[in-house]
Amino acid sequence: MPDNNVLSLTTLASKRQEMINRGGVNWLIDLFINELPNYINELQQAITAGDGEALYLAAHKFRGSSSNLGAIGMIALCKQLETLGRAGDIEQATLVMENDMDREIKRLTEALKEEKKRESMGNG
Repeated sequence: MPDNNVLSLTTLASKRQEMINRGGVNWLIDLFINELPNYINELQQAITAGDGEALYLAAHKFRGSSSNLGAIGMIALCKQLETLGRAGDIEQATLVMENDMDREIKRLTEALKEEKKRESMGNG
């Protein structure tokens, strides 16, 4: 059973119902996991460039994708980065990326892989 602070089971159940005719939610999980490096790269590029607006846009895009899967912790982290981007606080955004992002990605990918197993076994 996934940590309730990582994934919204309600959102996943809803998405699972929507995806029945498309072969389930596993393809969405795979897409998200495959895109993770791109999301992180966009955030890092914005921070390296010192571009608050680009940081906001990258975090907003990442938050939208995270919302599709009910990734609660990642949604919160992206909201924080959006706020920091809007404020132009690149220094604090750097700390968030260094201190929180890797841990949340690990938690999230583990939880998504568990959900994928559940889906494959028909327990979704």
